[in-house]
Amino acid sequence: MLDIKNNNQLEAEEKAAIDASEQEEQPVITSLAAYVRKAFTDAELHRQSNDVTSRLLASRRLKSGKYDAEKLQAIQQKGGTQLFFNITETKCEAFEAWMADVFAPTGDRAWDVSPTPIPALPTNISQNVVEATIAQFQNSADEPVPEQVMQYATDLYDETLRQMFDEAKERCDRMIRKIEDQTLEGGFNDAFVQFVSDLGTYPSAIFKGPVFTRKQRLKWVDNKVEVVDEIIPTWACVDPMSFYPGPNARHVNESYICELIDYDRRVLSEMRGVEGWNTKAIEEALEMSAGILGSAGGLGGENVIGSMESASLEDRAIDHNAGLPDATISAVEFWGSIPGKMLTEWGMKGIEDPFKYYEVNCVLIKHIVVRAVLNPDPLGRRPYYVTSFIKNKNSLWGLKSIPEKMEDCQEGVNGAQRNMLNNLAIASGPQVAVDIDAIPPEHVPTLTRIWPWKVWPFRGTKTQGRNPITFFQPNSNADELIRVSEYYENKSDDRTLIPRYVYGNENLGGAAQTASGLSMLMNAASRGIKRVIKNVDRDVLRIAIDRLYTWNMLYLEDESLKGDAQIISRGALALLIREQTQLRRQEFLNMTNNPTDLQIVGIEGRASLLREVAKGLDMPVEKVIPNEEELKQRVQQQQLAQQQPADAQQGAA
Repeated sequence: MLDIKNNNQLEAEEKAAIDASEQEEQPVITSLAAYVRKAFTDAELHRQSNDVTSRLLASRRLKSGKYDAEKLQAIQQKGGTQLFFNITETKCEAFEAWMADVFAPTGDRAWDVSPTPIPALPTNISQNVVEATIAQFQNSADEPVPEQVMQYATDLYDETLRQMFDEAKERCDRMIRKIEDQTLEGGFNDAFVQFVSDLGTYPSAIFKGPVFTRKQRLKWVDNKVEVVDEIIPTWACVDPMSFYPGPNARHVNESYICELIDYDRRVLSEMRGVEGWNTKAIEEALEMSAGILGSAGGLGGENVIGSMESASLEDRAIDHNAGLPDATISAVEFWGSIPGKMLTEWGMKGIEDPFKYYEVNCVLIKHIVVRAVLNPDPLGRRPYYVTSFIKNKNSLWGLKSIPEKMEDCQEGVNGAQRNMLNNLAIASGPQVAVDIDAIPPEHVPTLTRIWPWKVWPFRGTKTQGRNPITFFQPNSNADELIRVSEYYENKSDDRTLIPRYVYGNENLGGAAQTASGLSMLMNAASRGIKRVIKNVDRDVLRIAIDRLYTWNMLYLEDESLKGDAQIISRGALALLIREQTQLRRQEFLNMTNNPTDLQIVGIEGRASLLREVAKGLDMPVEKVIPNEEELKQRVQQQQLAQQQPADAQQGAA
């Protein structure tokens, strides 16, 4: 039977479909927006009540070499210099350089992709070995010996495993090159440098990625350059002042995460039509930011506690002025669980259970949710990685930052230095005591001006045998104050576990005056910093690279780089063994530099060892050490050269 409809019915259905589509795109103040706004407000108040915001500002202030308002006012009331003798910045920069040496070694990576000890094998490997063994012995004229058959099967099985491991290693090498290309294009290295800087400054540092972003790139296509849109993994370092974990979050995947993000208006406008973004909501937000609806910028992050001082410390624009061409739009990015009913109300498709909590990523601009998508990670993990100089197992915020650990030492150095300069200023010349009653009134204004051969007029009737003017020299306490300052500066080494000889301070004594003694001290000092390096390895680097590896395994079309592998973070390992290994390699080279050992090691083994030593010395290995093929050719040429005289002698005989 045919379903016959007249024109009126068709027009009504078409109009209903259009109305439904417009309703779906219509931005309204939904329960989802209220939910995200409430979550951000709770996270902000919790962070403030636990003094996290004040700690972040204090850490930044100490590194920047600035007093807080109350301390500065007290210094100004007392008078004298307002010097801030900044030893905190020196310690933070030394830490950053130390970490960069570990995680960004020249010509090497701080991570690796390695096959698992036993790579995943096909289920029929045993059957293949059995069939190959039967084929080997079934045509034999003699009765096969069981021990011989078993040995053949065992050798074949081991050889199959070796070949599969070699293939897995080749696949890992291809994956390494792919990940290196992705991290380079996605800004991984630049973001990680900023992350290390934050780790040395704040109670916690936050790394983010991979976030898959559509970007325009120049690409060589059909012998010409074209602009293409590609989705690539990108990385960023999140400002701790913009990071708001939920009140119960002890890990990034617990509770929820809010992040304040400033969107460029052009970038936001390009999100229209992109899957997961609401075009009508974006347009309304853009109108609000332009002042069309009478709303200024700062849509979502306005009046955030600490934002004014944070912007001032970082020399950024303090407010979002919608009238400026480069004004940005502040938004709240939310990662957490949300009931399916709210997502359906907003217009998200594919929500089956209204009472189930789904892991979602939302973007809120004031009262408008402009984006809502399910978490793209197959395990529901959020793209944040947090660690600290000293971790706190009950919070994402660390126990103490480097500036906090040495705050008392910084205060002691500042007090001693200020008092020393004030004392030197007072002691720089004589103090003068004058009997005002003995000086004529017209000369009183000139008392504060002293010059050579100045004549001091006095009234004899007022002196009465007294000395009307007295000069005396205030004492200088500079030496004692310098010793106090040095004491606190030395104590800062113990507080932070970053001694001064790490960053090349030449005022060293004792064991540090010899090369071997300094090496022992460096090894001892590194024990404290190894804990921080392990935190970065475990909490950030390994997981971040593993996330990118997982995405490549799931979505890349190139099957030649996929295999059973594991991500290895080599930061702490490199710190432990890099210098010692290099010394031991050089010692081994010297020990084996004799004819007997050269026969055992061989030319190829000697060349491999030389390559590793040259690599550690940052030398051009390919130009210094020939490859294996060239070495074989040289050996063959030498053998031929040695054989020709011997053949000639035999021919003459």
